[in-house]
Amino acid sequence: MPFTVEEVCKNLQATDRRPKLSTLEHLKLQCKTDSTNQLHNLFDEIYLHLLKCYSDRFESVRDQAVQTVTMFAKHLPPNDFHLKNMVSTLAERMGQQETLEPSEEIRLLYTEQLHTLIAQYISTGNLFSLQECFTEIICILAKALRDTYPAVQREACAAVCALAKAADTMTLQPFTGLLTNPLYSMLNHKHSLARIAAVQAIGHLALHVDPKNDTLSQLLMEVSPLLMDSMPMVRRECGQLGVSLMLDLRDRYSYFDRLIPFVLCCLKDDSPEVVDYIRPLWIKCGKQYYEENEEELSKQEIADLCVENHPSSVERPTIGCRAIVQRSLRLLRLITRESSDWKVNVRIHSLKLLYQFVLHAEAAMTAKFFEIYADVAHACRDAEIVVAQEALKVADLMGRLFAYDDWIEHGFDGLAKNAKEGYIKCFYHMFSASLRPKMNDLLRVSETLIDGEFSQTLKPEFQLYVLKMVETLLSKSDQLINQMENAYASEEENQKLYLNVYITTMKVLALSFDSEHSNAAELQEMGHRILSKLADKQKISTDLLNEKYFINALNYVENLDAPLDDLTEPILMLNGLISTAKLRATYLKALQDKITVVWKNCADSAKVKIFSCISIVMLQWSTTINRSMEESIQLLQTFVNVVIEPHLEWRAGANAESMRSLAMATLCAMSQGAVNEARFILPVVVGKHLPSLLEDRAVATRHYSVKCLFNFGEVAVDQLKPIAYATLQRLDDPSSGIRELAATVIPKLCPKFNKYKVEDEKYEHEVWETFITKAFDIMFLHHEGPEVRLQKAIKDSIAQLAERYPELCKESFKRTAALSYNSKALLELQMDLPILV
Repeated sequence: MPFTVEEVCKNLQATDRRPKLSTLEHLKLQCKTDSTNQLHNLFDEIYLHLLKCYSDRFESVRDQAVQTVTMFAKHLPPNDFHLKNMVSTLAERMGQQETLEPSEEIRLLYTEQLHTLIAQYISTGNLFSLQECFTEIICILAKALRDTYPAVQREACAAVCALAKAADTMTLQPFTGLLTNPLYSMLNHKHSLARIAAVQAIGHLALHVDPKNDTLSQLLMEVSPLLMDSMPMVRRECGQLGVSLMLDLRDRYSYFDRLIPFVLCCLKDDSPEVVDYIRPLWIKCGKQYYEENEEELSKQEIADLCVENHPSSVERPTIGCRAIVQRSLRLLRLITRESSDWKVNVRIHSLKLLYQFVLHAEAAMTAKFFEIYADVAHACRDAEIVVAQEALKVADLMGRLFAYDDWIEHGFDGLAKNAKEGYIKCFYHMFSASLRPKMNDLLRVSETLIDGEFSQTLKPEFQLYVLKMVETLLSKSDQLINQMENAYASEEENQKLYLNVYITTMKVLALSFDSEHSNAAELQEMGHRILSKLADKQKISTDLLNEKYFINALNYVENLDAPLDDLTEPILMLNGLISTAKLRATYLKALQDKITVVWKNCADSAKVKIFSCISIVMLQWSTTINRSMEESIQLLQTFVNVVIEPHLEWRAGANAESMRSLAMATLCAMSQGAVNEARFILPVVVGKHLPSLLEDRAVATRHYSVKCLFNFGEVAVDQLKPIAYATLQRLDDPSSGIRELAATVIPKLCPKFNKYKVEDEKYEHEVWETFITKAFDIMFLHHEGPEVRLQKAIKDSIAQLAERYPELCKESFKRTAALSYNSKALLELQMDLPILV
């Protein structure tokens, strides 16, 4: 049974909450069933009692009262009298300096009720009625925007959006400051939905702010950090704000400079959803700008040719969009300045924005290249890989879209004055992406790379880009040939380019040869690939290429007349050059001169490094010295005399000892790498030093000295005699390896007898047979030792010597057997060697 008006009023004034709640529930049902006239009459009678319930001490009563009034507002036609009463009541509860309503949920209901009233009066065309209550409405919304409950804030933002969409600018403009200030605080809210709502509200209010002061500028400045927000939807709303203002702001042309970044940043967003949402809106902006400036832009469109080198994966902006950006190029300095900010996300944001500027401005931006070159180059070497990658994308796009003839000169100047990693990275990506370079430009780049500041650096990343640039030079030269644009280029120019490329590549290869950096293998692979390409271009082998050009690279090894250690650049470079190109006849003399300077002036560690390198490449002498036997012997003889022999003489000190070891290691390598030549050279060079070297204190020296005898060649008996006896003494060497080598090498000693004088020849035979007898005696004696491998080596050597000197062998065995009693080792040896039976 429905309540009468008197009962409703009585129940709403009761002290007990039960009749209040039941009455309020009944009223909500009536709103759904009664006619508009009935509801109107009922509300006129009870509205005061309902509004008084807003301050009831029971939260449930206040909750139901607000919901009931909202139901009436939805079903009743607009009424200015009731509007003022409801807004006044809401202002009393929420719009005061101190909020009277403690419940978050009820404050949300208050805000929803105000939103409902705003939407209803706007939809029914009664905006004027709202305007009379603007002061109180704004106070309520401003308070709601500062509420601690996020849902209240979001609802208040929705109400602001609804009000700003319909309100007259002249009416709303005085109140915009009251609303924007709390909205700025919401921009840093921890909830992304709150930030999204705040940006939406600010975007609608921005259309009503006073353009004569800095309010709009401050508004855009407050919102701009959200372009780097972690949530894509927040970034999308920022883009939406920019588009909205570019389309609808009255003085939008004056603010294009500030609005463009909001849109362009979203076009380069990491989220495809953001890009797909903003792109059609941006095209709409360009279309509107084109229509507003059709007379001017239509003339440009006639001459607007397709960009030949435009990135295939990127859609070219419309002429209207490009025109908007081209009129705002003064922003570039501000954008690039942020590319060196201490925050990573700010640097990324700046470079993405710069990419869009280049994409839209195209060749019109070439004149600004000198302003941004340094900043882009600095960003290319950023410590953060993500930032550096964005900068490289910008550099590539600049190379594609900028006018080549206009930027290349400044690019050269910047590169020449700043031999830094960032500049070479930037220049490389621009130069590689450009079209139709000239031969003079290729030569200029190659000459720049030859400079020590570029090709003689020890920075691995810098070295990598030097080689990349060299590869680009070769590919560009191929393009010129294919396009027949260098048909008139002289052979001299081509050879000069090839020479410069070779020198640069060899210097980088040399300095990265012993590098411990992670990209050392990549550098070596790339460098050798470039040399192969260079050789193919000239239709020769890599070996001939080295013979042809290496002397020019060697000339860049300078300042060796100083106490340099093994880690200094000249020593590293000389070591790498020798290791890479090996020893060749065309430059062997010049190389000897460089090494001699090292021996005279450099530190011990540098000498050791160079000697180690020489010993390694000496193994390939027969392959790399492509000359006749006589010429090869002469070259090797000179090289050994100048480079190696000075270190064979005994000198005191640990360094002299190590140098002797390395000298012998080099000679040992020579005996293996230059087999035929070594048989002529070793006796002449090493013969007089070998007896003392075989007695050297260093194990390595003795080891290599014995190994040299394996390919020692024929030697006069008087020269061989001290060497042979010194070798025989090595059977008692402390090192087991040397003992085994000594036992193995004795049969390989080749005496050269004087066949021209019979008496001398007879004497020499007697001398040698005396040595052989001594050798048999000592070897039989050592065969009884416990070392298995030494026994095997002695056994093999005895077998070889026994074939040549059977009688001496038998006599020696008998003497040794007579001195030994039942020697098991000798008995086994006798069984294995029939000649001893």
